[in-house]
Amino acid sequence: MRKLQAWGGAAALLAALLLGGCARQDTVTATPEQAANPTPEVTAESTPEPAVGLSTNPLTGLDDADYTGKRPVAVMLRTLDGAQPQWGIASADVLIEGVTEGNTAGLMALFADVDRISKVGPVGPGRDLFLQTALPLNAMPVSIDKNVYAANLLNTLAYQDLDGYHVGKTAFAFDQGRQDAGYREENCWYTTGELIRNGAASYGTVLEGSNTPLFRFGTREEVAPENRNGMSLTVTFSKSDSEQLNYNTGTGLYEKLNADGSPMTDADNGQQAAFTNVFVLYASSGIKDDGYTRQYDMTGGAGLYLHGGAWEQISWSKEDATGPFSLTAADGTPLTVAPGKSFIAIWGGYYGQALRLTAADGSEQTLPEKPALLASGVTDEAAAAAEAALSNAQKLIDAQAAIDQANASLAEAQTELQAAQAALDADSENADLLAARDAAQAKIDELNQTIADNQTYLDANAPQPEETEAPAE
Repeated sequence: MRKLQAWGGAAALLAALLLGGCARQDTVTATPEQAANPTPEVTAESTPEPAVGLSTNPLTGLDDADYTGKRPVAVMLRTLDGAQPQWGIASADVLIEGVTEGNTAGLMALFADVDRISKVGPVGPGRDLFLQTALPLNAMPVSIDKNVYAANLLNTLAYQDLDGYHVGKTAFAFDQGRQDAGYREENCWYTTGELIRNGAASYGTVLEGSNTPLFRFGTREEVAPENRNGMSLTVTFSKSDSEQLNYNTGTGLYEKLNADGSPMTDADNGQQAAFTNVFVLYASSGIKDDGYTRQYDMTGGAGLYLHGGAWEQISWSKEDATGPFSLTAADGTPLTVAPGKSFIAIWGGYYGQALRLTAADGSEQTLPEKPALLASGVTDEAAAAAEAALSNAQKLIDAQAAIDQANASLAEAQTELQAAQAALDADSENADLLAARDAAQAKIDELNQTIADNQTYLDANAPQPEETEAPAE
């Protein structure tokens, strides 16, 4: 019987890349426990001298405290299996989400005041995509480890961050109760406002300084019920990560759900993450030179803005990694954003990603076309072909495994049939023995049918060896 040749070729490898590549976010090279007593790696200080800045919250536009001279804090959060629920997601002023590697989107939580951070985590690795939204705000980036692109960006700008890989338990703590409950170690590390201050002090860095408004905040017209055309938004980051935000007419907030449909609740206080404003920023995407990290064009693009149960198309632009977002309405005028918390999705629209927005009556909205791919991106057609090749390869593997398993069971089934037939021969009028013999025969028939069906599939779908030309005489 013909055996299936091993699959591990280019089609399967390409499909794995196109569908997300390696889930490197799940790899931790060191924990704060392992770096408990480090010598801080000091880089050139980029923090401006303390400035007056804004008295209102620069991230929400709310006049709920005095934020004069307070730098925001940007904490990277883990999102892979076992990371939920996270601490701090409901108390964050802004949540920013986007795929950097793998099939699951990463998260960054922004806080306008470090001293109002109760507990936030599990803290994840730093990514350059999220730094592009944190650095323009003069925010302190907080992470445990980071990829080479994030490290290079910070080093180029001589911008000091707070990384548990270097500073250890000075700025991070371990939740033993969470681990005792079955969570993996990397999903138990968190930080607090006090710990962040301790870590910053170990570098001689201050968390007082200038702050910059995230958006142009101002009063917006109330949305009439009949104009609520943006009630439910589904953002599909990958086939395994599709998340929803639903407008609550009672609270006036968009409530966030996890990929499994459960409420996204805060492990610190049990509250559901909810936002006054929701943004989807379209960004052309491709693959970086390492072959799996996502590359985004962060200079600008189209976008969606949801507020009050309604949506509108917007445009956004950004000069460089340290440049702030500039948002404009469809008519080209600066976009006025309602004061309140915001959720921002950075969405590349590549293969496997999708958006769905429905109105109050359930009607699906027509959204802007997805962004064009970067030169390093892969077309939908090529990605679909690669996915089909990967799927077919897996089906062939499954078919061969079914044949092998059925063949392995045949000998035992034959023995059972022989025993049943012998018992029936000795007592041919026994109905129970007749039933046992028939059941044994049916089992053999089923195994033979399994072998035949799967062999037929292999014969029809297995790739044929490429013919080689005969050497010239």
